[in-house]
Amino acid sequence: MTLWRRKRTMALGSAVILIMLLSAAGCAQTTAPHGGADGTSKRSALIFGTNLSLYDTNDQVVNNDATQQLLKQTHIPIIRMPFRFSLSDAYETQALQAIKRVGAVPLVIIHGPTDPNALPDDRALIALTQAVFGDDVVYVEFGNEADLAGVDVWRYTESWNAVIPSLKVMAPTYKFVGPVNFQFDPAYLATFNRYANPRPDVNSWHEYVCYPYSSNDYCVDHLADWTAHIRQANEVVRAAIGTTLPIMITEWNLDAAPDARYADGDFMQAWTAQALETLSTAMPLGLMGAIHYCVTNNVHFALIDASNVPTPQGRTLFRILARHAAEARSA
Repeated sequence: MTLWRRKRTMALGSAVILIMLLSAAGCAQTTAPHGGADGTSKRSALIFGTNLSLYDTNDQVVNNDATQQLLKQTHIPIIRMPFRFSLSDAYETQALQAIKRVGAVPLVIIHGPTDPNALPDDRALIALTQAVFGDDVVYVEFGNEADLAGVDVWRYTESWNAVIPSLKVMAPTYKFVGPVNFQFDPAYLATFNRYANPRPDVNSWHEYVCYPYSSNDYCVDHLADWTAHIRQANEVVRAAIGTTLPIMITEWNLDAAPDARYADGDFMQAWTAQALETLSTAMPLGLMGAIHYCVTNNVHFALIDASNVPTPQGRTLFRILARHAAEARSA
């Protein structure tokens, strides 16, 4: 995640592509959910995921057994982990092992089109992951917010097509995810899906609803955008490839900037509860996973503080996750 980023206006070319795709579909209609995600409570709980920050070798989840135990006790279902050039293979292996000890499904972010050596680098990262998780299901995102770094859809897709076929042969049980946009971009998403070879197993992008100067009402009201984006994704993807794909929101939170409201416990608990309700109600539309940003090592966004005490946002997410688990057991 990049702090202080701002939404950019969709380029004219992307807008034209989107119009063409929708026109090809005739009168666009909301599609039925994709059938790829199973109906188990474990799978449906993937909307309660979280991100490792992994900024450096001081990561609390990796280094602190008590933090791992807390995440294990709360049954966090999926943890997203970045591979960083600044970290050693040994430390990244420790991070993978921490995710395994927690009992979470891993989603790893391999190097994408901004890495000129993506294929050999990513083969090495997949090998690291396999050393810990073997043939278990692992979700793999190709890059992270490459569009924010100026990578257009054509360059992203070309890089995907050059790298992912080899990785799928190497790790046939792994699920490959893209295009990992920093915000919902329907034209980018549709074009990528049309020309990606192989087709992604899951589509992903990120969702933050407001800015430090936004009103509280704005931050609450614009949660509805998330559902609208998922509906629109279904429309444009079906127009592009004739079907829909499962969706993951692999980063979400109030604001991508260090908003003062993160320190307002009452507001954050209420807002987070509504955010999780929004995500839950989007599951029938094809949302299979949602991953909060982030779990530790960030004074603004964390679910757990440095003393292993859940923050107001953390208490809310863990409470609703526990309720979800109880309801699944009694169903």
